Amino acid sequence: MIRPPPPVIAEVEALLGQGKLAEAVILGYLSAEADVRQAFGLQLPRNWTHREFLRDHLRPDMGYVAVLLPRLYAIYEPVRYGSARPIDVPAVRELVRAIYNEGPIFNLYRDGVRRSAPPGAPGGLGGGRAPLAPPRAGSAPRP
Repeated sequence: MIRPPPPVIAEVEALLGQGKLAEAVILGYLSAEADVRQAFGLQLPRNWTHREFLRDHLRPDMGYVAVLLPRLYAIYEPVRYGSARPIDVPAVRELVRAIYNEGPIFNLYRDGVRRSAPPGAPGGLGGGRAPLAPPRAGSAPRP
């Protein structure tokens, strides 16, 4: 039996196709980060940052996810904090697909639907830390 891919892949693809590149990157990274934490049962301190997560919580036993997620973050960070750097659309597409093809992440989904709270949901994953939209002009970024 072949399972459909996780919906985040289709959502990121749709946003990329609509030219909503920043939204696609932000959704792709935040969803992947939350799913990595869920898949590996990671509990983080209340005031964690994405950089701390990548530095202190990714482990070799996580396989290729420990390589892919920092690469996606390298695209996410300038987008999230307002850089005018061009977005590498093929890299975003490839990284999101590759992360969701890794066994522990892929296994979070049954019939293509995640069985727990989405990123940023109250009491759910994603820490409620980063919005799905870039910050407003003049707002102070947090690493």
